Amino acid sequence: MEHSHHPKTIDHHDTPHELGPRLLERRRLKVVTILTGSMMVVEAVGGIITNSLALLSDAFHMLTHFGALLMSLVAIIIASRFRSEEKTFGYWRAEILTALFNGITLIPIVGFILYASYQRFLHPEGIEDIPMLIVAFTGLLVNLISAAALWGVGKKDINIRGAFIHMIGDTLSSVAVIIAGILIYFTGWLIVDPIASVIISVMILLWSVGLINESVHILLESVPKGINIEEVASAIKGITPVENVHDIHIWQITSGMYSMTCHLVLEEMPLSESGKILHQIHHLLDEKFHITHANIQLEGKDYKEEHKH
Repeated sequence: MEHSHHPKTIDHHDTPHELGPRLLERRRLKVVTILTGSMMVVEAVGGIITNSLALLSDAFHMLTHFGALLMSLVAIIIASRFRSEEKTFGYWRAEILTALFNGITLIPIVGFILYASYQRFLHPEGIEDIPMLIVAFTGLLVNLISAAALWGVGKKDINIRGAFIHMIGDTLSSVAVIIAGILIYFTGWLIVDPIASVIISVMILLWSVGLINESVHILLESVPKGINIEEVASAIKGITPVENVHDIHIWQITSGMYSMTCHLVLEEMPLSESGKILHQIHHLLDEKFHITHANIQLEGKDYKEEHKH
């Protein structure tokens, strides 16, 4: 018995419904992206006007998260509107390529901020503390509104969950700027501003390195994080009458889109019965491992013996 079964192959003319956020989630993601981008510009201008390096650093921090939010939206638009007969998986990898570019370009930005912070340590400069605090409090308010907008709506979508985490990071960054502004206002310690800038720069650096690592991990078609091939094989073998499973390959196309190929050895049975077993395996892969696109090659018991030589 040898044939391939493709009950859940990808039609590149259709956008996988499980990958795109639901309408409510997408609308809220758009709103949060607009709010974040607008506040990023306000903080950048405010940082220049008030001469606050911490505020300017927070603007760059918001830039990293604005890029992540925009990346998710652009990936959805590209994948749903642009199609190609040659690209059977569509343009879902656009999200990963954008993420990699985003992470790499942040490294020199962090270097610039750290250099500017070092110069401020050596030569402290005056800061307009009141305007700085006004902008920082506004940023905190925008971040809280954005986090509230995403709260609870992204349980099934990795991009929305990631956006929510970014908002938490931005909120903490805004708090750091506010603390710096308050200390400068009451104590006159100008050195607090570059200290806050360094803290925010470290947050940006950690996030960008993580983004680069995750992007490269996906582009190298590594096993998705959270999935263990041995566990997948064991789960499949637990289904009667599966005798063996081998040559398993699991990789990730983009966020939340997992693909898999494998060879399956079943007991001899009618073709109709093997179809039911395959359906059961696909359901298992989907429910337990979130693998929605599996391509399984069936083999008879004696297949491997016949093809050893």
